[in-house]
Amino acid sequence: MEITNEQLIKLFELASMERKKNISEVEPKDISEALIAIERKIYSFSSDVKVNSLADKKILIADDLELSIYQLSTLLKKIGIVPRIARTKEEAISELHKAHFDCIIVDLFIPDSLDGIDLIKMSVQKRDKTDCESKIVVISGTDDSSLIDQCYENGADLYIQKDKDWHSKLLKFISTTFQSDKTIAYTKYTINNNIAAYLIKRFNEQKIYDSIIKSINSSIFSGMNHVLFDMREIASFDADNASIFAEIYKICAENKGKFILINPSAEIKEALSNVYLEDVIPIADNIEKAVNIIKEEFNQ
Repeated sequence: MEITNEQLIKLFELASMERKKNISEVEPKDISEALIAIERKIYSFSSDVKVNSLADKKILIADDLELSIYQLSTLLKKIGIVPRIARTKEEAISELHKAHFDCIIVDLFIPDSLDGIDLIKMSVQKRDKTDCESKIVVISGTDDSSLIDQCYENGADLYIQKDKDWHSKLLKFISTTFQSDKTIAYTKYTINNNIAAYLIKRFNEQKIYDSIIKSINSSIFSGMNHVLFDMREIASFDADNASIFAEIYKICAENKGKFILINPSAEIKEALSNVYLEDVIPIADNIEKAVNIIKEEFNQ
């Protein structure tokens, strides 16, 4: 590994470790210990994890001006959203028939205001028929109050005039609408240098499982080989997804750690029995009892 003396000094400072006097005294295990110490610092903070809270949102842009399409697409891609594009009212109607959209951004003049109003009406009809919660945002350069009123009267959720702040207004609306507590999958925090705890808020989605497994592997790399799952906010669980528990149990066991469930529902307990783990994975009533199980078994 090529590393300078200045880099070593910075590395040990970040890790809060006593550094070697010169590079010749440093061994690979010293660098590994420093990296692990830094990783522990990173994961010592509680953090809410939003799994694909915006990237999984479906947004349709209905606009007939290429410059506007480019601006809107670029704006949305910066926050992880790849929108669908319709350049005419007819294309927009076709897209509405194909999929449910979380947000529909309509250019009022597409190319005429009557077309824009028609598209708003059709979007509202689709929303009402499917009982989905699509948001309809109208964007235009006009300040004609009668046209703006028509947009709202026909069901638009927001009218944004294309002034100098229209980009920030749109981003603020999308962020506040779709990034809420409901999008938080889990909160991760550390009990000590050996135990990582997760308060699970959303489950039964593959993308959440993938995020959790990645997080657990990172924690284990930094020395936290015990994992606690606080399941008190999960009322139901699909038994077909029980393999997630087996996978986490295996990861912890292979690293000489413990996986403990806290306050699991009856459905989760049943899921454990489906993968023959009901007598293998410990269950505790609260965090304190879970920590005591680890302390007693590992003398920590």
